[in-house]
Amino acid sequence: MKAHYDDIAGQYAAYANASPTRRAELRTMQHMAGDVTGRSVLDLACGFGFYGRAMLLAGAASAHGVDQSPEMVALGRRVSASAGDAMTFQASDFLQLAPVREYDLAVAAFLFNYAQSLDELARMAAAAFEHVRAGGRIAVETMNPDYCLANGDCSKYGVRVLDDVPWQQGAKMEMEFPGDPPARITVFRWAREHYEHAFAQAGFTDLVWQAPCLLEQDRLAQPAGYWDDLLRNGLAAWFSCTKP
Repeated sequence: MKAHYDDIAGQYAAYANASPTRRAELRTMQHMAGDVTGRSVLDLACGFGFYGRAMLLAGAASAHGVDQSPEMVALGRRVSASAGDAMTFQASDFLQLAPVREYDLAVAAFLFNYAQSLDELARMAAAAFEHVRAGGRIAVETMNPDYCLANGDCSKYGVRVLDDVPWQQGAKMEMEFPGDPPARITVFRWAREHYEHAFAQAGFTDLVWQAPCLLEQDRLAQPAGYWDDLLRNGLAAWFSCTKP
């Protein structure tokens, strides 16, 4: 599982902070997380800590970010130091992360789309299960199983899909973030039933898919029809489930 973000940490952060979809994505993750007041949060594939930091601002008692990129973790620590928040960070492949504690909530934005096979997806879901307490939940943002490149490359939302080809039982996607030169990454797209099976096999229950939380203020801030492609053929999909 290789994300190769060490060389593009700053470039990715600039893209993420400027992305027109960022507020809706955060709102969607917060909707799935529910009330986080006093809760402990694990931010998997945390990058520079965007979601964990947002959960702290919403009242979480703690937020710990894990990312396999030391450069992303270093950036996250600098951002937290500047912001004065208490988010903590750890550079580690989460598959090798010892389950030293269980969290009330795990958030995982664009982590499981790095699974290169259904076996790896199952291992990742099982690993996440070990870090969530009984009665806790995980909120996931991943590649939209229904995305189709022929219906749009998503470039108007700040990231461009270059290729989307069959891969085993799913698809492999090549994407690029803006910059000079643009930064390329490879991700994998799996079907809804693949996610549902992997997380059920891990032990999670009550998996629910979540539509993006767009508000009237989002629509008014952009030209008419701007969000239509996001709703019809967006790159992201969201779901949450519970550890019984």
